[in-house]
Amino acid sequence: MEVLVSNPLIVQSHRKTKYCDTVFSYSRRSTREVMVGDVGIGGSNPIRIQSMTTTDTMDTAGTVRQVIELYDAGCEIVRVTAPSIRDAENLKNIREELIRQKIRVPLVADIHFTPNAAMKAAEFVEKVRINPGNYADKKKFAVVDYSDLDYERELDRIEETFKPLVLRCKEYGIAMRIGTNHGSLSDRIMNRYGDTPLGMVESALEFVSICERYGYKNIVLSMKSSNVQVMIAAYRLLASRMYELKMDYPFHLGVTEAGDGEDGRIKSAIGIGALLEDGLGDTIRVSLTENSVFEIPAARAIAGKYYGNIGKPSFTDAGDPDICEARDPFQYGRRWSQTVELPLFNLGGVHHVRVELPLPMPISHTEKAFTAVKNMSKAGIADAVRAEIVRIEVNSLNDVQDLQKLYALIQNHHIPVAISVRVKKDLDIAKSSISHCDILHYTPGENVRSEIVEIISLLRVFEKKALHLEAVSPDPQPSLSQTMSLAEEAVEYMQVCFDEDFSNCSVSILCDNTVHANRILAAKLHAASLKSPIKLHHAAKKGTPTLFESSIQLGSLLCDGIGDCIYIEDPDMKADDLIRLNYNILQAARLRISKTEFISCPSCGRTLFDLQEVTARIKSKTEHLKGVKIAIMGCIVNGPGEMADADFGYVGSSAGKINLYVGKKLIERNIDMADADQRLIELIKSEGMWNEPK
Repeated sequence: MEVLVSNPLIVQSHRKTKYCDTVFSYSRRSTREVMVGDVGIGGSNPIRIQSMTTTDTMDTAGTVRQVIELYDAGCEIVRVTAPSIRDAENLKNIREELIRQKIRVPLVADIHFTPNAAMKAAEFVEKVRINPGNYADKKKFAVVDYSDLDYERELDRIEETFKPLVLRCKEYGIAMRIGTNHGSLSDRIMNRYGDTPLGMVESALEFVSICERYGYKNIVLSMKSSNVQVMIAAYRLLASRMYELKMDYPFHLGVTEAGDGEDGRIKSAIGIGALLEDGLGDTIRVSLTENSVFEIPAARAIAGKYYGNIGKPSFTDAGDPDICEARDPFQYGRRWSQTVELPLFNLGGVHHVRVELPLPMPISHTEKAFTAVKNMSKAGIADAVRAEIVRIEVNSLNDVQDLQKLYALIQNHHIPVAISVRVKKDLDIAKSSISHCDILHYTPGENVRSEIVEIISLLRVFEKKALHLEAVSPDPQPSLSQTMSLAEEAVEYMQVCFDEDFSNCSVSILCDNTVHANRILAAKLHAASLKSPIKLHHAAKKGTPTLFESSIQLGSLLCDGIGDCIYIEDPDMKADDLIRLNYNILQAARLRISKTEFISCPSCGRTLFDLQEVTARIKSKTEHLKGVKIAIMGCIVNGPGEMADADFGYVGSSAGKINLYVGKKLIERNIDMADADQRLIELIKSEGMWNEPK
């Protein structure tokens, strides 16, 4: 299935609304400081790391033990669910036992549906988290046509319910998180704003306005979703509204229902990292369907890059260049590009974002190199995720001779892969390589125009050979002005191709500040009316986890709609691991679905079954269903809403009982867990989405 591309001419008027200090270099958004016990969020504080206990809150010893485990792992704020007044009252015992053991860590009471539990919990914790979608509202997916007067009456009703908690938090000097979840927007919000980022933002702001009316501002805000595109758009829109309203509340970032393993970490890195790159975010939680202690190192890996920049205006020079972006940061739309034709597939335009990998050995080892290319291309394996392009470094005329042998083997054996040959500033080697590749990847020397023109004249002789031109920064961490010059250099390359009426070309720039450099490149190409496809390149750095950093850098841009091919370079990673990482990033960004998508929540005290065990079991039975989205939810708090984004839902309804959904429609209620897995499979079959595993 090809990815549809938004029309670049259809741009929302709010695109020009400020949502961060600068989109072209890093600058952290300035916020007020909100104290949660002894821990400050926002202001000049580092990005704080949070997590949540998974125990029954009535299990005092177990909950205390888990709080201490999280604290020892580096968690700075711990959330505990309080689903009932009885649970809220037991927070007192948990707090007293932590004090007895000399553990000073702020506790947050997590509240859904039960205002009376929030009122009681406020007596024993440093922060209360409420969800505006269910604190004073309900979600029944009812369609109601609210008049303006009806809507105002509903807001009055909400204020009457919410005001006592606001006054209590103010009295006790504790903080509050107003945490909107995409999956639990109220019917009132859904009917007025739809299931949208705007609805998420307005839902939170209604509660903020009530807080401010009573002089209470010790507030943190969050906009969580299992869909990273929705999450990113919602936080940006919230930041934009903050600027408009002159509000400065800190943000708590998180991708809800991210899942487990590599998938959960990649999805979290993309959603959280994209916003941190924008300078948004003051505290984070990585929500994994795993032991919550494992969330802490993942959170630190995502936030680590930003720790050393508190109080600094920017990673680079301050100030925006005088160029305008074409993208709408509040709504996903892929950047429009021309199509590059290759023998086996096309790149750019409406086509999939392509995956390119490096040849993992010197080209002189011809037989080994051929075997590596064959394995990376998954030749003969249907529907396999694979390298579509293999990049080969050619640095001498001897390398060209080896390239000739390798390319002949690939052609003769009909290996389904495009060969990209990278040559740096040596025109003779570049010209000699053209016959033995599908894409000439070239960095011009001093005579830019004449070199590109000469290469184009040779490429025209062949059918469907492409030219990729790359501008390389001499400084791996260039300043903003240097990045601007680098982007201008890349645009100059594409302008020469345009002048020569050669459109089978693409472009990239190579430097460490990948997100901001490629935003500048896309903006400058747009200003020059050039539609060249952009290749995104991430080169791993020692001491930085490739999974997290590549997910942040490439995933952020993909969610911006920028990028037609991705290339991750890490000599320490095996080819199969690199292939998997590339496709997992594309799937997490919702751009290329190559396997089953699992939306599963992290365990907490509300969970009605062993979420890790059940998720693993359902995965083992359904992970062969390419393109099918299955939601596995421990309870009904976000279940029906988040499952509107899934094809099927498996939700705990009570102890040992499961509800099954198709989308947001409840199909079967209160099924015994012993039968639920098979009933889910039967449901998938009845919808025509099942195939037998191979």
